[in-house]
Formats: sequence, C-alpha cells, structure tokens
Amino acid sequence: MIQRGKACIHSYISKDQVQLLLVETGIGKVNAAATTSLLCEVFSPDLIINTGTAGALSDKVAIGDVVIGRTLMFSDVDATGFAYAYGQVPQMPRQYTLSLEGCSLLQKLASPSKYQRHEGLMVTSDSFMSDPKAVQQVRKQFPTALCSDMESTALAQVAAFYEIPVINIRGISDIAGQHAAVVFEEHLHLAAYHAFEQTQAVLTKFCETSDERRLNERA
Repeated sequence: MIQRGKACIHSYISKDQVQLLLVETGIGKVNAAATTSLLCEVFSPDLIINTGTAGALSDKVAIGDVVIGRTLMFSDVDATGFAYAYGQVPQMPRQYTLSLEGCSLLQKLASPSKYQRHEGLMVTSDSFMSDPKAVQQVRKQFPTALCSDMESTALAQVAAFYEIPVINIRGISDIAGQHAAVVFEEHLHLAAYHAFEQTQAVLTKFCETSDERRLNERA
C-alpha cells in the first residue's frame, strides 16, 4: 500500500499475473488530479478506470442507471474572454474523449438487465448540483450532457498529460436539482453497486483483450 496524505493506493496481483491498483482519490477535482498524478508517476498504468457516482442532467438518465463518458468537459470553467470555448481550461483541450481502445471495450459489453447503460457527455464541476439555477446554467451550456460529477474531467486531464487512457464509469445516484442531496443519500449504495458491476465488466474485457494480445505476440 502507498499512502500520500489522503491518497491511498492498494496493489493486487490476479491469478493471471495482472496487477490491479485500487485507488481512493477523495472528493473533488484537486483530490482527483493529485492522486492521479501520483498513480501515473509511480505505476504508469496501462488503463485507468475511474468510477463513482454522478447526478443526472438528462431526462434520458434515471437513478440507478450507469453513464460511461465518451466525452468529458468542465462545466465551471469560463475563459471565453480570451476566445476559449466555455468549459475549456486555457491552453488545454476543450474536451477529453474516450480512447479507441476504450470504445472497443465498450462494444464488447453485454447490456445490463435491471438498468440502462448510457454513453455520452459527462461534465465535471467543483459543485454538487443541488442549486436549480446552477443546474439550469449547466444544461444551457451543455444541452447534451448526461450527468455531472466532481472528479472525472480533472482526472482525465492529468491522464492525458501522461498519455494514459481513461474510462469513466458513473452510477446515477440523484437527479441534479433542489432535492439532489437527499436523493443522493437514499440511492448512493444502489448507484455505487451498479457502477461496480460495469467496472468489473470492463476490467474483465480488458484482461481478456490483454491475454489475446499476448498470445498473438507469441505466435
């Protein structure tokens, strides 16, 4: 185990000698970025699977569903005065997209039977989306956004610096708006469990793909 402040990294070796690192980042963009930097510097992983919960922004997404981020953007960054797009950190990409490898893994996943899995735009903010005016502003700026969380885009920004692919998987714990905090507490465990199921499915497919790649290299 590696402990740096609140960042905690546990290392496990699977039966087929695949190293799995379980990392707890803490809440918010700074915690996510700092822990991801530590992870990339020390271990340089082949893939980062970021999982947790999020609040739904789209009417298409229900509590208990899972959203996988095809595109990630910040919803609370405004440098438009310098001709940057809304949500774009100056001198950084406007958005972060799922890698080709990640897209390929998603195509291999079976559809869940008890809830829906969505793929699309996920936005990140330092704020929990319980203020109706703030929610309305985010929906106006990002009309196709499926959900909002507090870590994913910051993590993706750091991973992009190290050229490490990321798959972001979020269980929906609440609907962004006035009663989001109460609903979040009620459905946190359900959302987390569904996110875990989809994370496990992606990890299984990734290991299978890695095994196939190694066999092809030996052939």
